Amino acid sequence: MQFFAPLVALVYLVAGAESACTGPNARTTPPPGAIVVDATGAYRGSFKTVSEGVAKLSTATGDSTLFLMPGIYKEKVTVPPLKGKLIVQGYTCDTTSYSANQVTITRAMAQNDIPASITKNRNDYTTTLLLKSSNVKVYNLNVANTAGNVGQAIAMKIDGANYGIYACKLTGYQDTLYANQGPALFAKSYINGAVDFIFGLYAKTWFESCDIESIGKGCVTANGRTDNSNPSEYVFNKARVFGSKPGQAFLGRPWRPYARVVFQNSDLSDVVDPAGWQKWNGDNNTGNVYFKEFNNRGAGAATTKRVAFSGTLQKPVAITEILGEGYGSAWWVDKSFM
Repeated sequence: MQFFAPLVALVYLVAGAESACTGPNARTTPPPGAIVVDATGAYRGSFKTVSEGVAKLSTATGDSTLFLMPGIYKEKVTVPPLKGKLIVQGYTCDTTSYSANQVTITRAMAQNDIPASITKNRNDYTTTLLLKSSNVKVYNLNVANTAGNVGQAIAMKIDGANYGIYACKLTGYQDTLYANQGPALFAKSYINGAVDFIFGLYAKTWFESCDIESIGKGCVTANGRTDNSNPSEYVFNKARVFGSKPGQAFLGRPWRPYARVVFQNSDLSDVVDPAGWQKWNGDNNTGNVYFKEFNNRGAGAATTKRVAFSGTLQKPVAITEILGEGYGSAWWVDKSFM
């Protein structure tokens, strides 16, 4: 059942711009066999919306590539479980940096916009890009939920296994990234928000060299690890945490009582409150919470005033603890971003 028809608006390259977009890190041409999305329809055989391109994937029996030409695509996109692996690529002049991205998938949808008659999976209805298929790599996409400060409004949700998200820009306000299932790797990407804007229940997730921006008062993370058997953990390695107002952000709060989050080798600006971490709406059930820090720097890195239920590590968390011993040879791990 669909409640919201996708619309597409395009911000395209001016004449001659494509020829100027060259260099070793440019990716402006779809690879052979790719399904191409082009809102102008200029690329022969292309689809005009991302959802139409995704629908074509459902007939594929092997691995697929979805290539998006420059533009702003105003739609909800759901990638259902597929039979093969999937690579999603956005047109860019520099694959190594999210700041060069030229493809945006966006819409404004919050929980308050969902009909009350819908009682299940309400978060999914708000999500701009919902990845339900496993074994997915995403490169150089901007994904936004522009609903603003009106409640839960998700930009991206990962709900399968084995995700690599590279040089992507995720923007929202509350619950921007729903990292629900994993394992997952986010590398050289940007994520912003204010309230619990990186959250989820079960995903083991490694964030490598990501820019994390607080745009309002609240917590960066809300990990939902329910018990000792739950694999969920978020590790931020070499992150940059920043924002416009000193002290407006906490590194996290426990959505569930066994929450696990680590910030290590990271630059924490003065946007981080000296207490560092926060209880969940005053809930004192923090005895099993695992909030740790190691070797951070910056005005917000001092641990002398941190809450009692947080702590420091004697050594960093190894990436193998999150992504597994064989992560380096895993298809979904792009080591060029590490």
